[in-house]
Amino acid sequence: MMIRAASRVATVLQRDVRPVSAISCVHLDGFPNRSTDPGVEQITRYASPAPVHRIQMRCISTGRHLFSVSNVQDVEAKEGFLKRFITKMGWIDNSATRLRVSSCLLYESVVDHINYNEFFELYDMPDTFNTWFLITELHVWMLLVRAMAEGAEKGAAGRFMRNCIVETMWNDVTTRAKQLTMDNPSAVRPQIQQLSEQFQAALISYDEGISYDDKALAAALWRRFLGGRCDDYEKLELLVEYVRKQTATLDQLSRYDFAIKPNLKWAPLVDRKQQAVV
Repeated sequence: MMIRAASRVATVLQRDVRPVSAISCVHLDGFPNRSTDPGVEQITRYASPAPVHRIQMRCISTGRHLFSVSNVQDVEAKEGFLKRFITKMGWIDNSATRLRVSSCLLYESVVDHINYNEFFELYDMPDTFNTWFLITELHVWMLLVRAMAEGAEKGAAGRFMRNCIVETMWNDVTTRAKQLTMDNPSAVRPQIQQLSEQFQAALISYDEGISYDDKALAAALWRRFLGGRCDDYEKLELLVEYVRKQTATLDQLSRYDFAIKPNLKWAPLVDRKQQAVV
């Protein structure tokens, strides 16, 4: 389900979301063909990801009072009927406020709980603002894919959450960029503009990768995340497995645990069993 949603993320994101009000997102074309990337053709085998199955949402109440009666017993009776009806239908609170709060919490789960140093050390990445953005971008993309599984149509909860997550990200990125360039505020705008263009391109590249096979995903990660500078294909394989594992975990979250009261725990890049090997 998430793979079908992935193909719609980058296509509709550009016309709905702006990183900041003064900046227009630019759509980039002309990615190298995934089969022509140097080194990627040498990767001939990856562990096949476990099949992904959506877990049916459990009974949830909206918590809203839709009846106005004076008798307390009538209220309890009507409330009980309403809860049973909502439970049977599987409805949840899709209010814009609730979804916006959930989107902020999902983004915060990335910047507050992802171990950035783990990526810096394993992939020999410099501890810079641009590298921080690359790691954040990858995890935000995974959130967007999951969000679009909640509905990609105009006005749907998933599409609204997608826009809110991206808006939250750009607000955070802009704030961080201003703090780093306090002595030169004029440098913020072109820097955010460049990141915006790269972000749009990354969404398309990652969507294409996850929609095909592990070779295509490895090519996308090698081009964008690693900048074409990783010659250790075991580490590239580890990154592919990490993305597959995280997207499968996100897909298994119920709608309640993702969209209403986010309960998301990101797995480490390298688990204890792999640490001795790596």
